Amino acid sequence: METTAGLGKAAEVWLNGNLLTVCDNLSTAEHRCPPGLLERVEFTYVCNEARDWPQAVADNPAHRRILHSVKGWTYEGFGRVVSLMPTVIDFGLLKMEDPDWTSDESLLGAYVRIPIDRLELRNAREPDWPTNAR
Repeated sequence: METTAGLGKAAEVWLNGNLLTVCDNLSTAEHRCPPGLLERVEFTYVCNEARDWPQAVADNPAHRRILHSVKGWTYEGFGRVVSLMPTVIDFGLLKMEDPDWTSDESLLGAYVRIPIDRLELRNAREPDWPTNAR
């Protein structure tokens, strides 16, 4: 964490030498997340547009994998679909789960463009623990 304006506001974080502006979902209402190394966090994103997967594929003909900053925490994400259910997209700098899951196997390996309205940083979810209940 480089800087933050507080919970739900803009923060700047370094990722592999790249300074990203994100929505801070780590701070609390009482305390801002201090600068320094962050552990057990994950990036997620919000896309307000309804997903049109064929158009998303058509919008990345150069097969790019990059997060292109538009303004603030808004980005254009160019990446490759690496898994389905959940749909995970490799944007080069990082991999993120797409909130609009699909089971369309033709998308696996496809290069897509995703409009990211809000790139977020939050605490990492706990792994799903298997239950041994009988």
